[in-house]
Parts: sequence; structure tokens; C-alpha cells
Amino acid sequence: MKNPYFIDEPTVISFSGGRTSAYMLHKCLEAHGGKLPEMAKVLFANTGKEMPETLDFVNECSDRWNVDITWIELDNMYRLKDQSTRKVYHWDYKVTDYSNASRNGEPFKMLLNASTTIPNSAMRICTSFMKIKPMLRYLKANGFESPWQVFIGIRADEERRAVKLHNKYQEGQDQYCPLYVDGITKKDIYAFWESSPFDLNLPNNNGTTDFGNCDLCFLKGKRKRMSIIKARPDLADWWIKAEKDRGEQFRPDEISYEQMKTSSEQQDDMFADAYDDSIPCFCGD
Repeated sequence: MKNPYFIDEPTVISFSGGRTSAYMLHKCLEAHGGKLPEMAKVLFANTGKEMPETLDFVNECSDRWNVDITWIELDNMYRLKDQSTRKVYHWDYKVTDYSNASRNGEPFKMLLNASTTIPNSAMRICTSFMKIKPMLRYLKANGFESPWQVFIGIRADEERRAVKLHNKYQEGQDQYCPLYVDGITKKDIYAFWESSPFDLNLPNNNGTTDFGNCDLCFLKGKRKRMSIIKARPDLADWWIKAEKDRGEQFRPDEISYEQMKTSSEQQDDMFADAYDDSIPCFCGD
């Protein structure tokens, strides 16, 4: 059986900055004796709303494993006045690095200022414009010819997500989930980082990083967001301001971030028994 992490064609390793995708990167390096082939590229798309510990972790993976990770961000996005070509937005990407990466939600704010609607569970324009589109444009600008292969960090215990993505062709990419093929689960991820000389400095909840990706992403379950706000109420402020500035909620079917913060400050949490099914996102863990 072929090593699922072995790369023999132009391949993008999508690194979300979490433990799962970092484990996937480690296994790819291991499959190639510690050095990726030239036809492989590792990409991290920064939204500016990742926890600082996530950015530290991406940088440390690069340094400790001696692997080049390209940091990209959405850039120069605005709404077009002339939409005769049916294009609504102008947007671009920029290449950045650990020292210069956005840390105050700048790309996300740019998206909110330009967009005709606030991102929501039905229209995930945040994922599209801050992750997928910049990555695709960067790759095409740097010589990748469609179709290329993309490694996505979806585990075997995420089968419903995996079957939707694995071996599917989308937007010029052949999507491949090596962790799914290898039978890797949350327990394996947890065990790996427990024995590692370094780790992501965010709580490891049995293999899940609740604080991972955008800190209070609206796709995270309500109870999970409430627990984060209880631990770090300051994180809610950015999301509260974003909803107030737009006059819309990221989750119109739920309470606002302001209500969540107010509830978190009360001794009796009226939302303690809230249903907490997070919605899967491209970002991964």
C-alpha cells in the first residue's frame, strides 16, 4: 500500500495552524526523510483572528522541522462600483510572515467592509475570501497548473466531512485526506502532541482545540463559544463591534455575541444547556 503522505505530483499541504494539520505536515515530512519534494508547498492563510498562540505554533513548526511555510492573507478587497462584468468585488492576496502577519482581524475587517452580507452559516464568504480564493490565486500566480493535489487535514473520525472532500475535484484541485486514509483519529493526534517536545500552547480538549482557528468563529457551537468567552471575555469585543457595525448577526438564528458576553458575566448561565454542534469548516483543526 502506498504511503498516504508520499507526494509524487504537485501538491499543496493546507496548514490551518492547528494540531491536526500540523500532524499531517509532520507525517508528510517523515514520508520524505524530513524534507518535502520541490513539487510540494505548505500554505497557511491568516485571517487576523487566529489566537496569537496559533501564529507562534505555525512559526515553531517551520523552525523546528526546517520546512518553509508560506503565509498569505486577503488584501486590497473592495466592492466594485461598476458591476457590468457581474463581478462584485476586487480583491487580491499578499504574502506575509510571522513578524508581519495581521493580529487584529484586519483581513476579516476588510472583508466585512466590502461584502454585501455578513458571513453566516449559509454563506461562508469568510472561508471563501480569506482562505480558499487567496490560496488558489497565489498558487496560480506561482506556477501551479490545474489540476494539482491538495492535502486536507480531515481525520478518520470525521468521516462525514471526509467523504464530502476526499478524492473530490473542486476549483482546480484534487482533494485528498491522508489522515482519513491512514485511519488517524483525535486520540492519535492527542497522543502525538502529548509526547512531542513542543506543542500548540492552547488547551488540548482530548484532541480538539476549542480556541483554534478564528477565536470565536460563528461556526463553533454556542456552548463552545460561551466557554471561550467565559475564559477570555475580551475576545468577544471584536465580534460584538462587527455585528453592531453591520447591524447584522453572524448567526441570526441565535443570540448575539453581546448577549453571549452578558450571559457569561452572570453567575447563572441561561445558555448552559445550549445545543453545541459545531458546523464543519474548511479551516479544519
